[in-house]
Amino acid sequence: MGAAMTNAKDRSNRMKNLFGNVDRAELEKHILSPVADKSRTHAPGMSGAVKSMQQTFSAVEAENERLRAQLQSAEVAVELDPANVDPAFVRDRMEFDEDPEFLDFVEGIRREGQKLPILVRPLSDRPGRYQVAYGHRRHRACQILGIPVRAIVTPLTDEELVVAQGIENAERENPSFIEQALYANDLKRRGFSREVIARALGRSEEKALPYISILTTTASAIPEALVRKIGPAKSAGRPKWDKLGSFFKDQKLPPDLNSAINGLVGSEKWQALGSDDRLAAVLRTLDRPMPAKERAVQEVDLGDGLIVTTKKTPKSTQFSIPDAAAPGLSAWLLERLPGLVDEFKRSEQGAKS
Repeated sequence: MGAAMTNAKDRSNRMKNLFGNVDRAELEKHILSPVADKSRTHAPGMSGAVKSMQQTFSAVEAENERLRAQLQSAEVAVELDPANVDPAFVRDRMEFDEDPEFLDFVEGIRREGQKLPILVRPLSDRPGRYQVAYGHRRHRACQILGIPVRAIVTPLTDEELVVAQGIENAERENPSFIEQALYANDLKRRGFSREVIARALGRSEEKALPYISILTTTASAIPEALVRKIGPAKSAGRPKWDKLGSFFKDQKLPPDLNSAINGLVGSEKWQALGSDDRLAAVLRTLDRPMPAKERAVQEVDLGDGLIVTTKKTPKSTQFSIPDAAAPGLSAWLLERLPGLVDEFKRSEQGAKS
């Protein structure tokens, strides 16, 4: 028990050094509570989630120490006009303005004030302006309430900024799977190495590289516009998003499914759904069985063992005739095809007259 108390105290002191004048009790309440006691690391029956959190904390602790030295030069948080603070150039979470939980968060700051400062860097090319490293919700809440935002100001490179985001997420509520996927894919598009992306996700590099590949593959399969309409879907893991991605080819749906999704997203029902329910509704819409007449592949039984297979695509219909069941039929049809086309045209003209 004594060792466990020492570990918790040491961790609290490290985090207090990060944020200078912030009360220790508040840090433990808002930051340290998700981190399990290290004394439980080898406890029988410990859940995978607790193990994962312990491993995550160990992986980012060294990075935490490195950034601490920079933050110590700005121990006292300053008050900034939220209008002079821009969002980070890459976001690790989706938009949250309409999230009911965020509205409660704003109300909490209205009643009790901003307990923890945000971390910002000065913009060298825009004097008097700053950019959020982390604390976007606190910044936005202060902006909505029209009050100054308390912030720690320190110079950060692009790489240090995204790593700082990963540190905060490792010690607070982690982004959902799809938020991580979009974040990792955005960092990849911006040219960050996989090692940096791993640190930005708050994970040890050797274990994170395969996971990064999973994240970027999933994010690349689904149109980002649809993902953002669905939202973070906090309860959904990789399987549901991979299933959604399986319906797309080059981020496109067949015309009938695309029309169905557009109708769903534009409906009043959609507006009333939460994020997880929106994902479920999209999957139900895409996974519904098509009527027989719309199926991509059909078989036509012509008797005497002759079955012709048709395959429909958005632009064409293909016929497959088994030569063994009807020798010479394919050649016979090809020879008479021009006459059959003329007959079809005459029938079409007759129908119009």
